[in-house]
Amino acid sequence: MGKGLSWLPTVTGIAILSLSAASTSLAGTVEITYENTATSHKNAGLHELSIDGQTTFAVNTKSARTSPGKTWTATVNSYADVQAGAGKYNRRAGGAKKYNQAGWLFEQMVIADTLSRASRNLNTAISKAIWKIMGKKGRLKGKANSLYTQAVAGNPSIDNYNWSDSMLVFTSTDRKSEFFAPLAPIATPLPSAVFLFGSMLLGLIGILRFNPSSSVMQA
Repeated sequence: MGKGLSWLPTVTGIAILSLSAASTSLAGTVEITYENTATSHKNAGLHELSIDGQTTFAVNTKSARTSPGKTWTATVNSYADVQAGAGKYNRRAGGAKKYNQAGWLFEQMVIADTLSRASRNLNTAISKAIWKIMGKKGRLKGKANSLYTQAVAGNPSIDNYNWSDSMLVFTSTDRKSEFFAPLAPIATPLPSAVFLFGSMLLGLIGILRFNPSSSVMQA
């Protein structure tokens, strides 16, 4: 019986590749509710959002505060979408580079329910550096200034950083706000791709199971 199912890993791999190809560009819309300040400090750091009913942490790309319970719709932008011009801060040349620099910083954040003082201070500094990259006026101090300086120093590996495996960009449909959230916990708008994957896999199982010439029947 094990030999008869030797095709399954190959079929599954092909289906997963198809699903990945379908999800390269997202650009769907979700409903976001701002829950609370979570582990942020004076709006810098990680906030708690509910995105289509799923709770996650996120970084506000501007320093303005958001009221708990506020709800809005947002476009879900992947790395590919941003490189193609999507995003609140992507209206001028070089906009995608800003997101790449911010994505490099975002990956250094400590994402957890509870944080040590050192981790909280790191997240706060990263958040302030991201604000500066995205255009906030004013001078930075200490760790925030060090991180910002490193991010914008002209390093090609940072300017072209691929953050596709770590975060998504949630741009409000009125383009007044934007949050970065970790990729993994978010329910992205891909139901059609998921159903396609399931249908394809089940269909192939059915064909091979009931085909008299298949190795499954012979087993």
